[in-house]
Amino acid sequence: MAASCGPDWRRRAGRLRRRWEKLREGGSGDALLLKALAALRRLDEEVRGADGAACLALYSQAILDVTYFEENQLVDEEFPGDDSLQKVQELLQMLSEPESLVGDSQQENFSLDTEVQECLHWRRGALLYMYCHTVGERERWQLRDPGSFHQCLHDGVQYLLKMLRTRSPVQLDDTVTFQDVNTAALLEKGVFSDIHVLALMYCGEMCYWARRYCGEQASPHSEEPPQALHFKDIGEKVLDTYVLVCEGPLHGQGWSTDNAKEILQYLKEGTV
Repeated sequence: MAASCGPDWRRRAGRLRRRWEKLREGGSGDALLLKALAALRRLDEEVRGADGAACLALYSQAILDVTYFEENQLVDEEFPGDDSLQKVQELLQMLSEPESLVGDSQQENFSLDTEVQECLHWRRGALLYMYCHTVGERERWQLRDPGSFHQCLHDGVQYLLKMLRTRSPVQLDDTVTFQDVNTAALLEKGVFSDIHVLALMYCGEMCYWARRYCGEQASPHSEEPPQALHFKDIGEKVLDTYVLVCEGPLHGQGWSTDNAKEILQYLKEGTV
């Protein structure tokens, strides 16, 4: 039985539209905002029906579109102002809402598509990566607030790992054949797109930053000690995979492994 698209969906759609209207004031002709508007209009049409799964899919897409415009603004402006982290956290909360709705629901067939779930994880992890990279470079890695910075790394690595684990690697055997050997090798490693390759590198870099510049210190805001992530082990694993696929099936396609190898040397030997 499908979840009902009642007043609660209308309230959520209305709140998202009001956010879009505020953004439109500064970028009325932006292609991203026009794409977000299209998603909001489809959502407005769907809330008149009774298909909760369709509402969830359209609401998730509208969130992805609206927040992408804001995220690009923050990245382009290099996360300006003392409230930039607060803005990042607000976007993270919005991008987490679809998962929360699924978790709170007891309705059958009320779940996120794999691609949407993967995108939500990626967007949160990539946003935290860009924030940490920008702030770290701006402060020349002499971090003013290493505790909060470390928390961002902790959360970012978690999101990227969830993204990389959303789909299981393809188990190759006699019943599964591929004409392209390189494609088969990538799928066997759980690499389904260029974004997966980038996620491996981002995750490895964040593990490196945590080890080198934060000393893996615990953050008082963590519900679970960040050390439980074992940044060293995670970093080595994802970067080993990155180097393997970039120098193997992706060889000659423009992926550099120089930085990954330097980070691996630091993680494995403690030196760069």
